[in-house]
Amino acid sequence: MLVAIEGCCHGELDAIYKAIEDRERLNGYKVDLLLICGDVQTVRNEADINAMNVPRSYLRLGTFHKYYSGEVPVPIPTIFIGGNHEASNYLFELYHGGWAAPGFYFLGYGGVINVGGLRIGGMSGIYKQYDYDKGHYEIVPLDDHQKKSIYHIRRYDVYKMLQIKEPMDIFLSHDWPLGIEQYGNTAELIRKKSFFKGEIQSNTLGSKAFEGVLEQLRPRFWFSAHLHVKFFAEIFWKQGQTGAEMVTGPLLEAAIAATEAAKNPDEIAIAFDDDDDDDEEDAGKVSPASVSTDSITTSFSNSARVSNPDEIKFDMDDEDEDEDDDATKVAPPVTVSVTTGAAPGPLPVVDNLLVPPKGGERSYESTKFLALDKCEPHRQFLDIIDYPEATGPVEFFYDEEWLAIVRTLAASFSINHKQNRPMEADILEHNLQLNREWVKKNVTQKQGLAIPNNFQHTGPPHDPVRTMNRQEKYDNSLPFLNPQMEEFCAMLQIPNQINPRGRRA
Repeated sequence: MLVAIEGCCHGELDAIYKAIEDRERLNGYKVDLLLICGDVQTVRNEADINAMNVPRSYLRLGTFHKYYSGEVPVPIPTIFIGGNHEASNYLFELYHGGWAAPGFYFLGYGGVINVGGLRIGGMSGIYKQYDYDKGHYEIVPLDDHQKKSIYHIRRYDVYKMLQIKEPMDIFLSHDWPLGIEQYGNTAELIRKKSFFKGEIQSNTLGSKAFEGVLEQLRPRFWFSAHLHVKFFAEIFWKQGQTGAEMVTGPLLEAAIAATEAAKNPDEIAIAFDDDDDDDEEDAGKVSPASVSTDSITTSFSNSARVSNPDEIKFDMDDEDEDEDDDATKVAPPVTVSVTTGAAPGPLPVVDNLLVPPKGGERSYESTKFLALDKCEPHRQFLDIIDYPEATGPVEFFYDEEWLAIVRTLAASFSINHKQNRPMEADILEHNLQLNREWVKKNVTQKQGLAIPNNFQHTGPPHDPVRTMNRQEKYDNSLPFLNPQMEEFCAMLQIPNQINPRGRRA
């Protein structure tokens, strides 16, 4: 199976599919599946634009609406997760995952599915400590604060993902796991993005929550976007009495020293963060630069949180218009060809050495990490990987273990600011086992795990005539009750708390 990996989409679906088509024509192959690592901007109509947190100059319709309406069919089966620049009112309708458009599958705020023999998981959003322990309290229509907080990941969703025990082939996230840059060519990363240096020095580049997920899941591949740079790393897992530990990569001090020696005095420091400057205000006077240093564990205990007073604050807005000035210093994209042979020795930061182990081996000694840029000309936003052991048809299936986890922890889902405390320890393990058997008996054996093609429109598709004549504004005042969530919750016999009082399409 040939799988295309895309970094940040930013509403440019047409351009992404065209880039894949060009690669197919050039190399004489056919891509089977596309994975997108966030900022898709699933805008159905003009009302959805108002739910996005992006600079005003970037508020636009994009191209997703054509696939949502059915005007243009999705040319390649596509799986995506959400980032921090999304039409979050629509994505929350599909919290548990579902079809955002025909052939265009959202993994939800956290989810795992199986496609063609590959087990693919992912989590949407970015990490902000001050929202981490809250419930999913946001209600449509989203106010200016909720447009940001709705895509901040929650401990509850991470807690569910940490219950995964079976091997994972691919994991998608928008922002990077904390510290991942130390397992690749750190000096090259700093050369490309010099304004990351302070965060690398203070070990605050990336998501603390995803660091915990990475250590628990140890997937074969982890793909991310968000920081608008192509970067490869590999973590080798050392087995010990306490489990797997990360084996350190290149020395950080040497990387920083090399960068200092070649520093360009005329270089522009680019602001490049996920949220606007008013995050501190929104968080109730909690500084967004204060990153929690506590471990992300399966415990919900109120452990003390320690902030780093010396941490350097970076205003990192993805959409900074000056970023293109810095981007011109990045090397031009490399033509992609598919490699199916074994990767020789330690993997350098180059294309097409992301080769899965032969024979479908599922005990992974390392995790290969790849981050990609955003979809713009002269940027490295796309790569294509061959999974020769994935020989099944490109059909989408629910994951039995994940369904059992969702059913087990459904009662702890919160639509309030306060997050409910979920079951833990032996009680959790016992219920996970019981629900695994329940899923096997009531889902797998009765109806099968195939994900139904049950897409339905909720918000009306964009209508250019309607917009031009200004006859009627699209209504964004109430959330929609998505039929896919009703069916999913009914399948697992759990209450549907995703816009339960929303209007029906």
